Amino acid sequence: MPDKKYTLDFGGKEYAFIGGKGAYDAGETVALYYVMVGTDTDYYFYIDDEEIYPKYEDGKGYALRFVMPARDVRVSVEEKNTMRCAPAMKQEAVLTFESFDGGGPEFTVVIADGAVAACRQTRQYANPDHEEMCGSGYRVFISFTGLKAGNTTVTVKARSPIADNYDAVYDLSVSDGLAVTVTERERTEMSF
Repeated sequence: MPDKKYTLDFGGKEYAFIGGKGAYDAGETVALYYVMVGTDTDYYFYIDDEEIYPKYEDGKGYALRFVMPARDVRVSVEEKNTMRCAPAMKQEAVLTFESFDGGGPEFTVVIADGAVAACRQTRQYANPDHEEMCGSGYRVFISFTGLKAGNTTVTVKARSPIADNYDAVYDLSVSDGLAVTVTERERTEMSF
């Protein structure tokens, strides 16, 4: 008879956590990342009703790690906005794309006016050990930081030997307080 598997209940916020899977064996290590992180917000995390204190990992989010007990578990987060009147701080805008090892698209970013904004690109696998597996899926996060107030155009070029190729064009705006807004203008399929 197969061992009993136990599940995680995210209280309707599954979209905010990555790295989880459907079921776990008792004693198995659970590793999740809470990625819906915003500025001016405090986060409180709970496993069932017990508060835990995950570490924030730059580019990944809050890392929740625990050993699965021999029962189903509820993971929850409480968010409290802490916005106060203060000088504006740099705020990023993030675009998210999907890819996979072994032929998934690679993304090249072209900012028409590099004096307005800069970007960085990070990759995040669903599970930490997937980085070593051929064909593993991952998310690509392209984060834009405002350098000065203004408007420019951003083109994200997705190129793959086996998947769809396209150019996605975005309007990028940076406010006087350096808050960044990115809006998709068009997507053009490319054939080679």
